[in-house]
Order: sequence, then structure tokens, then C-alpha cells
Amino acid sequence: MIQYVKSFDHRIQLAYRTYGSGDECILAFHGFGHPKEDWAFIESEIPPHQRLVAVDVIGHGESFFPEERLKNQPLQKEEWKELIEAILIQEKIDRFHLAGYSLGGRISMVTAELFPERIKSMLLFSPDGLHKSVFFRFANEWTVGRMIFRWLLRQVPLIVKIIKLIGKTRLVPATKIKFLLYQVENKDRLDKVKIVWAALSKLWPDFDRVFVKNTISRKNTIAFGKHDPIILPAYGKAVRNYPVKIEILPLGHRTLKKEGIDLLKKLNHWPMTE
Repeated sequence: MIQYVKSFDHRIQLAYRTYGSGDECILAFHGFGHPKEDWAFIESEIPPHQRLVAVDVIGHGESFFPEERLKNQPLQKEEWKELIEAILIQEKIDRFHLAGYSLGGRISMVTAELFPERIKSMLLFSPDGLHKSVFFRFANEWTVGRMIFRWLLRQVPLIVKIIKLIGKTRLVPATKIKFLLYQVENKDRLDKVKIVWAALSKLWPDFDRVFVKNTISRKNTIAFGKHDPIILPAYGKAVRNYPVKIEILPLGHRTLKKEGIDLLKKLNHWPMTE
């Protein structure tokens, strides 16, 4: 059954559903372009004492963010904390595990930053949030960059042409070019790009708060795909000075799948434990 929580002003909504029925909770966030149901396959892998609460990230599924805020009022960390706290209260959750894939990895790290004493462990699959590209900084942190990026998003044929030209230079891996074209050539996916890019631009983790300033020792694991052209294993260098265990799996970007879970079982990272 799908359940919902809203912000205090009732303008922002998160949707979630639960897999498993145990008392111990795993709060999970999917990747870009995927719904909360992306975690459904894992239900058979959840121990009887645990349950997984899968949340629709803003811009996906039945979660909602007001369109009028996309231009200059992105979601703030305090608002995200309020929404997650509402889920924790509604589900009667005290301490919990965190799991996140790709975009959901960035969201998981921000959540860990906001609830440091309540996180039992954290498992990230090919997480976004470890590396800010020059393009991201230009399009989000500079006023002129935001204006140019919003204009570009209205020029789909031009975007496709630019991406294809970049692909011909072979400076960017063909798999990444294919990924970019997949996102922009479909209107629904492009609309998600617009919402996610604008609404979540302020939700970036502060590693000092995510991994260090928690008073309770916890297990932090990041699983990268060896052949991932999107989230490179080299991005793990960003957290090399923090208490994080990094695993390189013989997979591509899609590490959140049965094969990935089976590999993590062998490495004693699944089921999740304190």
C-alpha cells in the first residue's frame, strides 16, 4: 500500500511503500528515472526482522514539489528533514538503516547528515553526490549558468545535437552519451531532469557531517560498478579519509539488482547490520 507524508504547509509530498514486515527499518531511495518500486525485487532478500521503506524521490512517482518553486526556491535541507521526520513518526521508527542507489545515494547521505544519531548503517549503490562536475556548478551555482541551463532545456533538438557532437569527439564514453540521449529524447524523462535538477540542487552532502560527526559508530559501505561510465569508482577518493568501506563490483552503473545483492552477501554487506 502506498502511503504519503506532507510538509507543514502541505505543498510538498513524499510517497512511499513498505516491503517486508519486520520491526527494524531500512529507509531506501531509488535512482534517477526509477520509482520506489525499483526496490521490489529485494523483498525476498529482506530478513524477517527487517522491512524496507522505499521512498519516491522528488520528481518521481507520487511525490510532489510545487512547480512555482523550481526557478528560485529549491528544496532546503531543513524541509527534507521535516519530510523524513514525518515518515519516521508515521512508521514509528526510531533508529534505521539507509540504502540508496545513484541519485538516491546522494539523498541517503544528506539524510545521514540530518539524522546522525539515528542511522544504524548506510549502504550506497553507485551513489551520486561524491563529485560535482564543472557543468553542475555552472548550471546550479552561477546565476548566468542557471539561466543558460533553463534556456537549453527548452531547446531539445539543440541539446541532442550538442550531445551527439560531443560523442563524435570520443572525449566522453559512448555509454555516457547513450545515457544522456536516453534522458533528453523523451519528454517525460526530460521533465524529470528539469524537476530533479532544480528542486534538489541544494541537497548535497557535507561529508564531515555525514561520516564523522555521528556520536554512534556505524558501518558505511559504498558499492561501485567497475564498468560504470556514470559514477566512476574513482569518485570514491572523495571519502577516502572517512570511515567508509568501498567495494568495486564487476558490474556497470546498475549495481542495485539481484546480482549486486548476491555479491554484497559474499562480502558480508547484506543483510544490513549495525
